[in-house]
Amino acid sequence: MEETLEHFYNPDGIAVVGASQNPSKAGYQVVRNLTQRDYHGAVYPVNPGADNIDGLKCYPSLSSIENHVSLVLITTPAAQVVGIMQEAADRGDVKAVVVLSAGFSETKVPENAAMEKKLLEIARGAKIRVLGPNCTGVIDTATGLDTTIEPTVAQNRGGISVFSQSGALGASILCFMDDQPTPLGFNKWTHSGNTCDIDVLDALNYYGNDPSTKNILIYSEAINKGREFIEAAQRISPQKAILVLKVGRTELGIKAAYSHTGSLAGVDQVYEAAFRKVGALRMAGLEDMIDTAKALEMQPLPKGNRICILTEAGGPGSMAMDEIGAFPMIKLAEISAAGQQRLKEVVPPISLICQPMGYIDITAAAMEEHHTEALKCVLAEDGVDGVILLSVPPTFLSPESLARSLALAARDSKKPVLTCLLAGKWVREARKILEEARLPTFDTADRAARTMINLVKRQQYLSSLGGEVRI
Repeated sequence: MEETLEHFYNPDGIAVVGASQNPSKAGYQVVRNLTQRDYHGAVYPVNPGADNIDGLKCYPSLSSIENHVSLVLITTPAAQVVGIMQEAADRGDVKAVVVLSAGFSETKVPENAAMEKKLLEIARGAKIRVLGPNCTGVIDTATGLDTTIEPTVAQNRGGISVFSQSGALGASILCFMDDQPTPLGFNKWTHSGNTCDIDVLDALNYYGNDPSTKNILIYSEAINKGREFIEAAQRISPQKAILVLKVGRTELGIKAAYSHTGSLAGVDQVYEAAFRKVGALRMAGLEDMIDTAKALEMQPLPKGNRICILTEAGGPGSMAMDEIGAFPMIKLAEISAAGQQRLKEVVPPISLICQPMGYIDITAAAMEEHHTEALKCVLAEDGVDGVILLSVPPTFLSPESLARSLALAARDSKKPVLTCLLAGKWVREARKILEEARLPTFDTADRAARTMINLVKRQQYLSSLGGEVRI
C-alpha cells in the first residue's frame, strides 16, 4: 500500500485540526511552516475559537470544510484524536492523516495505548494511512510542503530522502546537512513516531520507487517486519544506497528505544548480518551518516579497494591509516615505479613517498603546487581507486587558493577524492570552495577515512551483484 503515501507528500487540500494563533502551540508552528514556505496548495486551519489564522480562513470543524481534503494534520490533545479520526473517515475524501499529538502507546499507559488502537481501527476501516501518533510528518522539497514543528532549515533540493522514527534525530540530520560548508540538499523527509501504521518498510518502498530519491537515510529503533524489510532492501539497494542508523546495539540501548516509542529493538547481531547481506550500510552515528551521504551525493564510487593517502601532515595521516588498517577489505594503493619517480619530481625533497606503499607524506614544506601536482600524479595511477587528501595549510599557504587548485586538479577525475583541510575557521572558506566543486570535505582525517571505507563497501556490494559500478 506504499503508493498511497503520495497523499502525504502531494496532497489535494490540507486540514490542520488544532490550528492555533498561539506561537507556543504546535498548531501555530504547523500552519506557519505550511504558509511561510514555497508550498502553494490549499491549507484549511480548523479551530472553533478562531475566524482567521495566519491570513487563512479558519473552520469550526473538519466536517465544515466544503473543499476537497486529502491530508489531515492533527495537533489537538490526545483525548480528542479518536473523534477527529472518525470525522476524517466520515468525510470520504481523506487519504492520509498525520497525528502530531502525543500521549498514546509511548506512555505505556493501557488506556492511551487503547486510544491508539482505536484510531488505527477507524483509519483502516476508511482506508486512511496514518503517520504517528507522536510524530511531525513530512517535508518535501519538490512541493515546498512542511507539516512539521521541526527547526527551520533551508529546503535545498537534493537526492537524499530521510526516514526517522525519532523527530529529534530526524531534525538533527537535516540541521547537520544544512550546516555543511556547502549545504547538503534533500528530497523528502519523514518522521513516523510510534509507527502505529506507516513504518520504515512503507517509507523504504516509497523512496525506492521515487525517481527523485537517489540515496536513502534511515534512523530506526525497531524494524517490526524484518523479512519484508530485507526483501525490499535487497530489491532497492542495487539502485540506491541505503544508510541505516539502527540503535539498540546494547541492552541499555534496547531499553532506551523501548522507553522512547515503545519499540522492541531486537537482537543486534541479526540486524547486522541482514544489513550486510542486502548491501545496506550500517552507520556508526550521525556524523558517519552525514559524511557518507555527502560523499555519495558528490563523488563517484571507487572501482576497487586500493586507496591512496596523500597527506601534508603526519598526525592526520596516521589517523587515516589507523582507520584504513582496521578494515582488511581496504588495501593501500599501488603506485608504479614511474609514478613514484614522478612524485619525487613534483614534491619537496624531504617528502616520504610510499613508505609504506600507497602512503605519501609531502610534509609541511609542501606548497600549493606540490599538493596539486601530487594529486594529479596519484589520480593518474592505475593502481589507485580513490584518494584521501589531508592538509593543514600553514600561515604562508592560502587555504582558499589551495582549495581552488585542488578542485581544478580533481575536476575531470572519475575516482573519488575525499578531502580534509584542518581546521576550523582557518579553512572554512576553503572547504566551501571544495564542496562547491563537488569535493566533499571532512572535519577530521579519521572521518574522511571512514567515509572512504563506506564507499568501498558500497562498491564491493555492487560488484558482488555483477552489475556496473557507478563512476
